[in-house]
Amino acid sequence: MRILFLTSLLIYTAFAGLYAQQRPIGYWRSHLPYNTTRSIAWDKGNIIHVATDKSYYTYDKSTKQTSAYSKVDGMSDVGMARIGYDLLTNTTILGYENSNIDLFQDGAFYNLPDLKLRNITGSKTINDIYTVDGYAYVSTDAGILLINLEKREIKENYIFSQNSENIAIKATAISGNNLFAATEKGLYVGNKNSGLLQSFATWGKIDTKRNFVTMTAADGKVFVATVDTVFEYINNSLQYVFRSDSNILHLDAGINSVWVSEGIRSNYKGKAYKLALNNYAVLDSFNVNGFCRQVIHADTNNVLVADEFNVLTLREFKGNPYGLLAPNGPSSFPCFDIIVRNKELWVAHGGFDDKRKANNSGAGFSSFIDGNWKSYKRFEYQPFGDTMQDFSKLYKTADGTLYAGSVQHGLFIINPDGSTQSYQKNSFIDASSISSGLWYFIGGFAEDNDGNLWMTVYGGKRELVVKTKEGQWYPIEVPIGRSGIPNAAADIIVDDNNQKWYATTGAASGVIVYDDNSTPTNTFDDRYRLLLSGKGVGGLADNEVYCLAKDKKGSIWIGTKNGISIVSCPAQVIQGTCEAENRTVQYDKFAGYLFQEEIVRTIAVDGANRKWIGTNNGVWLVSEEGDKIIYRFTQDNSPLPSNNINKITIDPETGDVYIGTEQGLVSYRSTATDGGKENANVKVFPNPVPSGYSGTIAVKGLVENADVRITDISGQLVYRTKALGGQAVWNGYDYTGRRPQSGVYLIFITNKDGSQTKVGKMAFME
Repeated sequence: MRILFLTSLLIYTAFAGLYAQQRPIGYWRSHLPYNTTRSIAWDKGNIIHVATDKSYYTYDKSTKQTSAYSKVDGMSDVGMARIGYDLLTNTTILGYENSNIDLFQDGAFYNLPDLKLRNITGSKTINDIYTVDGYAYVSTDAGILLINLEKREIKENYIFSQNSENIAIKATAISGNNLFAATEKGLYVGNKNSGLLQSFATWGKIDTKRNFVTMTAADGKVFVATVDTVFEYINNSLQYVFRSDSNILHLDAGINSVWVSEGIRSNYKGKAYKLALNNYAVLDSFNVNGFCRQVIHADTNNVLVADEFNVLTLREFKGNPYGLLAPNGPSSFPCFDIIVRNKELWVAHGGFDDKRKANNSGAGFSSFIDGNWKSYKRFEYQPFGDTMQDFSKLYKTADGTLYAGSVQHGLFIINPDGSTQSYQKNSFIDASSISSGLWYFIGGFAEDNDGNLWMTVYGGKRELVVKTKEGQWYPIEVPIGRSGIPNAAADIIVDDNNQKWYATTGAASGVIVYDDNSTPTNTFDDRYRLLLSGKGVGGLADNEVYCLAKDKKGSIWIGTKNGISIVSCPAQVIQGTCEAENRTVQYDKFAGYLFQEEIVRTIAVDGANRKWIGTNNGVWLVSEEGDKIIYRFTQDNSPLPSNNINKITIDPETGDVYIGTEQGLVSYRSTATDGGKENANVKVFPNPVPSGYSGTIAVKGLVENADVRITDISGQLVYRTKALGGQAVWNGYDYTGRRPQSGVYLIFITNKDGSQTKVGKMAFME
């Protein structure tokens, strides 16, 4: 027993560092941006609560450290509208863009979905959150919600209506017993203790003509503002205070002052003004790089600013405002393309809508390397200048060269030495037919088996471009007539026969299979075929094709507007002796074609040859043949930020599945990795298995689809399984359903023919 204990201790010591760094199977991780500040709140101590476009984090003024939160941590949604903080109950109130509400207290989130779920006509937008003495007044387009924060429940709901239409509440404030409501149709007041406020008729009318946008109470005084003018409420009337020459966004109480936040639409700049409470004099003002959404007067010499286009900003001693530390994240939330290569993750944030119209996004792309995000944005990344935008396709070659394709501005290249190149007008890239010759639209990238890089040009007369392994670019015109958008070349892949497959996205476009006969610069010996829906012309499920993937058996999976088609004999397609199969599957009691009536936007193949399918209704993991559903993830049952999936990419080494949506990026640690040709660098995680551990145990670094047997030290079989690609998984229970006793266990690994074997060890702790 002493020898056994010492062996376990040695194994534990060896793997303790690995256990601390590894993430378990089934682990979700959010990768959200934190560089835009929408709303802030303060606990009157060291903690600043920050709501960004899609996320929430806290900033500690004393330590200058941040703590980021997401759906992985218990938040119920993404997309922030407003945030508030109650001092009495130490509760943070999170208001979402979709009208959902979370309460955050003592490290836990509590959801109040009442407003989100309410079935009413019209908007339910959350405009402001005002807290006092354990209550939160949430101003919305559908009325005022009064939340009892101690009981975590909605106590009352005040609805203002006129001519059977709701009046949007923009903000509330309290002075004495008076509750004030600033609305799009005037200013109203009621006694907060009357018990009759649910009747709109009981509210006093102070002003019924103006459209008020914000309000605050400072030292017992109430200030309210329209889009350009600030007033003080005095004796049931409004006294003029301040006139803005731009756009007032928010009012905040300061120290013996009131702050006015502005956003200037013409140049996307902002400004803040500090006004005296007694004579309304401007005591201070300063410019903000982006829209000034809110100001917190943290102490006499410091103010914190919510900058809509930048991180949380601090201004000290009337100096220039500067950005504070924010959690590490990508430059923006939309994810149109994701690539993983050599432990590097790259994400493209620009893109297009369903009609292939550019989004005019300057967010560029981001990289995640060694645990750190780096942004490449218009205006900030010098080679982009002020023009390059809408990057929607990325590819990285083995030598470290990054190719980035834009919707409007052609091809951008970052070489391994950091130098850059850009190609669009007057190059090998033709102008797109969908933009009157103004766009140079890159549709996709793929490398062939000979080391040539292929690129599609969406709407270009020469829709294919190849960069030979010698480094020369050649545009190619493919003489195939088709309906829909001319030359609408999009996603491209290369099959095991070195044929190029690319989607010619459009209402009646299909897929082109192109064989250059391994002579990319000589088009005279080329062969090609257009695949369409219908027997005899290709057999596709639909002519509108969104994505292509090659599985580990060489079959081509084609995602369309109406499900998935599979080509199991790609070598015979061009000569017309093979067509796509629309496979019939049965899920539960329902049989039909594979993903029939689903728009399949992305397909990724994992190490076990299973398929990860991204649609407008979330993510599916299906078996190798597609006949069984293994997982189904949606925004309701997982940390997915949205059901609209743009791209899925898998890290073959770790098994991480990166899922890009219109609302942000998440990753999921899956059970499968790519298998190797030999059992090299085999790792067990966790090892040792801690006492009480109930998660999945993984053995990774295996030969593909290895046979894995786990025995006790005497050789008695405890568990046997087959690896999923290069990783075997075990739930930690033997064949009798019991957890093995503490001690050392042997792991025997072998491939199908027995030519590759390996023996490892793992330990279970008491």
